[in-house]
Amino acid sequence: MASLTLNFEQVLETLQAATEENTLSSLRRHQLVVLPDQGEAIITGDLHDHRRNFEKVVRHADLGSNPARHLVLHELIHGDHYDENGAEDSWQLLYKAAELKCDFPDQVHFMLANHDLAQIHGEGIAKAGLSVCEAFNSGVKRDFAEHATSITVAITEFLLSFPLAVRCPNGIWVSHSLPTDTQIPGFDYSVFDRVLIGPDYARRKGPVYQLIWGRNITPQAVAIFAEKVNAQLIITGHQPQDSGYAINGPQHLIIASDHNQGVFLPIDLGQSYTVDELAARLTKFVAVE
Repeated sequence: MASLTLNFEQVLETLQAATEENTLSSLRRHQLVVLPDQGEAIITGDLHDHRRNFEKVVRHADLGSNPARHLVLHELIHGDHYDENGAEDSWQLLYKAAELKCDFPDQVHFMLANHDLAQIHGEGIAKAGLSVCEAFNSGVKRDFAEHATSITVAITEFLLSFPLAVRCPNGIWVSHSLPTDTQIPGFDYSVFDRVLIGPDYARRKGPVYQLIWGRNITPQAVAIFAEKVNAQLIITGHQPQDSGYAINGPQHLIIASDHNQGVFLPIDLGQSYTVDELAARLTKFVAVE
């Protein structure tokens, strides 16, 4: 991604407009995006500011020439682009994604991820002993100086406007992650069908936190969750995958998009799949020009 020509007003306006598009989307049903029963979707895993992969999937999606195609994105921030002072640049990818949402409001969809919530709270994740949230904030302060607070507020509102999951008409459910095995029996499934409140985000206890932070879910727990949300197959990210993906039982596909062996998943919204059939459709970023 080429270095951005910084313009405070343009960045602020774009973030605010994308926030509004997320909130007012005709496909939004409370905390879900419900895709139509015809067309295509391209689903990514965590991107973590992998700019080349973002550019590749956007070019591949070619949304302007394919109005019935949808692009699902999550975990865009907190990558490996640091300056000599430890400031991190992933606000730029978030901004590019906001631009894309403004250009194709009915085709670009986000899902809330754990790094988003950590950034909203300003704490919770460290890499090599450094807070990625502080590094992100340092990047914003470096690039916007006296306007940094306004941009930070706009970024927070943009992240808070992200839905929690995407439901496809063919029985596929997509979310950043799933609650852990011990959390699934008592999980508050109403979180998808109502306005969110502060306790929903609470560390460990809130259903939003549980949904986006859970790891190492067993196939048995996946089956319980899938039945509760009326899904046949579940696609998540969150758990690193060196080979790009993992099949976790007959209903769960985990994908990663944040490295050179990462993948994305194109699907036909009008077709049913098995988890093995989904895996066979995965496309490696290295295979895309």
